[in-house]
Amino acid sequence: MTDDSSLSPALAQALDAALASTPSRILPLSVEGRHYWLKRPEVHRNLVRRLQKGDPARALAADRAGLKRMAELGLPAPRVLAEGPDFVLTEDVGPPVATLLRDPGATDAERHAALGDAARALARLHHRGIAHGRPKIRDICWQRDRGATLIDFELFNPAADRAALVRDAVLFLHSILQQQRDRDAFFDTAAQAYRAEAPEGIWEKMQRRVDRVRWIAPLARLVLWVEPKAHEVRAALQLRGALRE
Repeated sequence: MTDDSSLSPALAQALDAALASTPSRILPLSVEGRHYWLKRPEVHRNLVRRLQKGDPARALAADRAGLKRMAELGLPAPRVLAEGPDFVLTEDVGPPVATLLRDPGATDAERHAALGDAARALARLHHRGIAHGRPKIRDICWQRDRGATLIDFELFNPAADRAALVRDAVLFLHSILQQQRDRDAFFDTAAQAYRAEAPEGIWEKMQRRVDRVRWIAPLARLVLWVEPKAHEVRAALQLRGALRE
């Protein structure tokens, strides 16, 4: 273990116990009323899964590097509290926005705030020329007193070109439509917040990106006619329509 001198004795003990247990890719820890997350390399059960997901150790190293770079730049990411060759311990930064949208105990005001904050947090990265790589709403957390925090930096790109920023933004908005199953006021909150804060020209590049694949629309409608539950395809059509407005 390294970089653990600042941990409380109780947290250090809980971490040691977790590391000695059967490896789990992501493990929550609760110590003295506070919550943490222990992340370790994913264990692939077969070769096909490994080929699909890539090298687990490399993914964890990329995530760690992304977390540290975000901290250096003062951008919204969890703090690394302890780390070792095969683990990273971070603070808890609230539930994912995807979870909040489904939570019956959350208010609409909280959902709108979370989506707006998430969009602005992503725009902050983009202004620094950084692409998250996979900013779906399950990879952005939210707390009322802290706002939005991005997690999971396995595809982090600290020197992104404009195309990578466009992909980020399209993926972010698509993930909202995919979960909500339809365009609604929550989607509009996120879209308007990102558009207002995005680097100059990115929104227009997003529009051109979806317009270049307009030939896919008839095929997508056919897919939905055959399989109405193809939510990813439906979301893609809806996003194209929203960006063309």
